[in-house]
Amino acid sequence: MKRITYRYQLYLSDSINYGDIFKIKHNLNTSPLNADVYLITRSINENEQLDIFHSKYLPQKFYNKHDKPIHVFGITKTKEEALAIVEKIAQECVAARGDANIIKYLIGE
Repeated sequence: MKRITYRYQLYLSDSINYGDIFKIKHNLNTSPLNADVYLITRSINENEQLDIFHSKYLPQKFYNKHDKPIHVFGITKTKEEALAIVEKIAQECVAARGDANIIKYLIGE
């Protein structure tokens, strides 16, 4: 299974109970099909910034063939919630940095 890392302060949708986050992380690491969440991650493609995908795709060969760990910035229950969080992150980034370099904003550069 691919190694997964998490941002210290994860973006969570309102439908995610903070008390359940440890169970969700455990499921993502051991049985992603049971996690049933959408992930906002650093893009595997170097030309893009973020990816949004359902946890059920984690076991696929595509995610396991890359050397880098999957770095999770946010977790949501629906794709619509994930899109709303990405929009929020982009707005915060522009306000804080004056540009749209979301990755540098999220990792604190």
